[in-house]
Amino acid sequence: MIAKNVDSVKVFISRDNSKTGIDSFNLLAGDVSAVYSGATPKTAAALEKYSAAGINPGTACGTCAGNCPGCYAKRMTRYTDVFIHYAENTAAIKKDPAAVVAALETAIFAGGDNPELFRLHDSGDFVIDKDADGNPGEKSFIYFSEICNLASRHPLTRFGAYTKAREVVLRYGLDNIPENFSLQCSPWEGHCEPIGDLPQFIYDDGSDPEIAALPHCPAVNKEGHRTGVRCKDCKYCYYAKRGGRRAVYAH
Repeated sequence: MIAKNVDSVKVFISRDNSKTGIDSFNLLAGDVSAVYSGATPKTAAALEKYSAAGINPGTACGTCAGNCPGCYAKRMTRYTDVFIHYAENTAAIKKDPAAVVAALETAIFAGGDNPELFRLHDSGDFVIDKDADGNPGEKSFIYFSEICNLASRHPLTRFGAYTKAREVVLRYGLDNIPENFSLQCSPWEGHCEPIGDLPQFIYDDGSDPEIAALPHCPAVNKEGHRTGVRCKDCKYCYYAKRGGRRAVYAH
């Protein structure tokens, strides 16, 4: 995990994730008080770190539209520093999404590097605020728009994300999403309807024969164990075609 300060905006990038092999920018997911209850360490040392960072792990507010049962991102919050970095990214993006995306761009492409792949949200989504009716707010739209603009400026890098932010994506317009931004709908546990013809990445818990019959992510076997295949090796999700559907075994 590295931090970059750009014009007083600090962003944390997770470097070379062991599961994916790809750098990523992450936020807290869901309603933290519900999703992360009991997941974060409560040792004296951990609580001291949280306090020093100005973070209460029981009340920090996440970014997903719903709280999916079995949320995999919850596991990462067992690591104190990871939780703090995700929480600080989240607080910054909620305050000024445009400034954070600008800082993120500088951090990703520092030194003139053009990574082949970059992942948005191993944890988190684009719903960073909500309006009075509980729908994604204006900052959510700004965040998504700025990410699309970022991708457009760097056509040599393929960006990838899974999302349930249906309203945000449809407002922006499916046809306006840059070609090098592979955005996939993630209809986990019925929390999201299909988003137009965006490719779908579906969680297979074994209960639906139709989903079980789909091609599956090679990184996880039927028993839910890692196979050693990383996203960096497969790359399917970064080149997924519109209308496609793929599943991943419960893990």
